[in-house]
Amino acid sequence: MEGRSHLLIGLTAGVVLDSMIHLSGDPLTMAKAVPLVLIVRKAVYYGAVGFGALLPDIDNAHSIIGRKFGPISKEIQHLAGHRTLFHSILGLVLGSLLAMGLERLVIYLLGQRGFELPAELISTSHLVFVGILFGCIMHILADALTIGGVPLLWPIRKRYGFPPSAKWRFRTGSWPEFVIVWGFMILVALAIWQSIIII
Repeated sequence: MEGRSHLLIGLTAGVVLDSMIHLSGDPLTMAKAVPLVLIVRKAVYYGAVGFGALLPDIDNAHSIIGRKFGPISKEIQHLAGHRTLFHSILGLVLGSLLAMGLERLVIYLLGQRGFELPAELISTSHLVFVGILFGCIMHILADALTIGGVPLLWPIRKRYGFPPSAKWRFRTGSWPEFVIVWGFMILVALAIWQSIIII
């Protein structure tokens, strides 16, 4: 899929996830007063989801995120190629372990210097992790709808898609992509609108 489609699907799915399990706090539609901390948590969460929805394409130097990372993205594409490690379960696991390890390392190093991070800051860092991971998962699922599919079990090169037959999937940038993306967004918007009316 194109970058903007990944971003729209990721953020829309992020709204669904947040409305179901309230990751970033209570829904704004139900709040009588909106505290600043709630707005910050929601901004952090949706920023992380948006970043995660684009992140797997860091292995494509011409993608939205690839252009931002410039030489890093070019080197990744040169070494790994597009839709390999960053579009696989192994990539998700390695990225998650790296993120958790970095978080623990930062907390440890700050602790050695006598700093103790407040619980709210640690909770926010967890929110960033969940948001990025969820965005990456949505990116991979969206790419599974395209003709090329995704190498879920990389380094095994077999590509998987939904539906299983590639003839029922679409080419990136073609009209079915936009129908799927906008259809998904409209359905979610209608569901949210319906829930606001019921409340």
